[in-house]
Amino acid sequence: MADFLRFFDDIVKRVPMHLEITYSKVTDWGVRIYRKGCAVDGSDLEIVGVQDCDMELCFAEAQVQLKNYLLNTEGGY
Repeated sequence: MADFLRFFDDIVKRVPMHLEITYSKVTDWGVRIYRKGCAVDGSDLEIVGVQDCDMELCFAEAQVQLKNYLLNTEGGY
């Protein structure tokens, strides 16, 4: 998780976005990254939406999704 947060902290300085991290016994770990009002219809554009019972796997999947988004839309990370 610490590696992911460091990576996100570097990226968010260049590309504005929001991060939500959740945990509960019912829904396990969740990571959501989105850009407010950037979808075609003016709603929030969801970049990452991951949920898993394994914390490390959840953050690893979130980092892969974020990197893929950055490669496809921002030319890299």
